[in-house]
Amino acid sequence: DLENRLVRVLHEKSFIDDATRIWRALRYEQRLSFQLEPATLELLKRDICWLDRISGDRIRHELELILKEEYPEKILRRAAELGVLAKLHLSLKGNGWLADKFEQARQLSSPDSPSVGLYLALLVYPLTTEEREQLISYLRLPKLVAQTLRDAMDIKTRLGSLANPELSPSGIYSLLHGYSSPAIVANSIATDSPVARQRVNLFFNKLRYIKPALNGEDLKRMGVAQGPQIKEMLNLLHEARLDEKVSSKKDEEGLVKG
Repeated sequence: DLENRLVRVLHEKSFIDDATRIWRALRYEQRLSFQLEPATLELLKRDICWLDRISGDRIRHELELILKEEYPEKILRRAAELGVLAKLHLSLKGNGWLADKFEQARQLSSPDSPSVGLYLALLVYPLTTEEREQLISYLRLPKLVAQTLRDAMDIKTRLGSLANPELSPSGIYSLLHGYSSPAIVANSIATDSPVARQRVNLFFNKLRYIKPALNGEDLKRMGVAQGPQIKEMLNLLHEARLDEKVSSKKDEEGLVKG
């Protein structure tokens, strides 16, 4: 109903026929700054239970569309108000914390939009490991997205160590190396610790790009025995680079020669 700026269903069994229309109604309502027509709102409340009959794949598709909207937090907040978000998982919140973190995600991602993985990592951030796995299983999330959510939770458990004032750059690297970019960014946004945030940002913006100048072939030419010693020496050189104990190829050669 464009004239009255209302979202209304065509007939009273619309949500029963296809309960994903509930999610779509909320998406259009918030995108267009409309309101659910009163009778439609009552039907939605009556028929929320029909969402239980919809496959996780179809719900995931609706959630992905929501997370590609300009302001997905508005839709999630409305879904929380009406009890729709709880159908995804009882522990999910569409609150002010989430709205603030989504806004930060947009600022950090600009001029691009945040990835679905980043938004999802923030959405599930307050959940327990068990709750996260329930949601991953229910939504049948793609492998890479599921790994991003797991990575984000793993990093969350390391934030205390990252806030340690004695932590060296190589220590920061060892705590964060190997995790997906959206998971790292999610923790930078979500952590309450300014020190941990600074360390995460240092890794993301600088440390992950630092590499030693020498490689395995260089070390063999310098007489380092082939095998585990090569890897150990490369790790030593990498740590020295990260901690700024060496700053040139010549410095690295001096370290190798002892």
